[in-house]
Amino acid sequence: MQQIKTVVLVVLSLAAVGYVYQYGRSVNQTYPNRTFTVSGEAKMETSTDIATFTASVVTEGGNNVAEIQQQNVDKMNVINAFLKEQGVEKKDLKTSQYALSPRYSYQNCDGRSACPPPSISGYTLTQTLTVKVRNLEPLGTILSGIIEKGANSVSGISFAVDDDTDARQKARTEAIAKAQKEARNIARAGNFRVGKLISIYEDSGVTPDYSMNYSGMGGAAEIKATPTIEPGIQSGKVRINLTYEIRN
Repeated sequence: MQQIKTVVLVVLSLAAVGYVYQYGRSVNQTYPNRTFTVSGEAKMETSTDIATFTASVVTEGGNNVAEIQQQNVDKMNVINAFLKEQGVEKKDLKTSQYALSPRYSYQNCDGRSACPPPSISGYTLTQTLTVKVRNLEPLGTILSGIIEKGANSVSGISFAVDDDTDARQKARTEAIAKAQKEARNIARAGNFRVGKLISIYEDSGVTPDYSMNYSGMGGAAEIKATPTIEPGIQSGKVRINLTYEIRN
């Protein structure tokens, strides 16, 4: 039995050594020990073509909640209809807030006796609609129009790019070309040759151009002029890291 155990241990040890050796060879074959990494960067700028903003209808009233809700719904329905007339699709309209809050009134208290608890004097209903506009040409008309239709506030206007594939690919190509040139320069200076490409990594980020807040009191004042909206551009950078094998 002792001899059998010894033989088994020897076989297992040889197998382990063989596995480690083969694994070491495979690692050495797949990822050379002598490598170097270069990077290239390119700027990406794209004209924005989508605007997103929120429009709110705030209705204050007494204790008749149903009446407040009806007034709020009527205004919001008018705004929805107007937006659809302006070409905004239903999928680009989303209710992002619907909040009913009580308003309290407090009795005067002289401090010589227990103060009566506050009572509810009425309610305030706030309904907010998030709107996405894919055609920026009528944006100014839309902003002024929804206030005329009853929105109390329009805010949070931001701009984005629907599809930046072409701009990103152009920047990617430029960044790779810069990295390849850098690799050749380093190899020339280091007196070695550029080997095969081992790995490639892309790091990219964009910075949307956030613009303005635009607000007004629906029904409280007449809109005298349509605002001029400048959508700006979306800028960013594409950075490419290339890892090459070093050859003598």
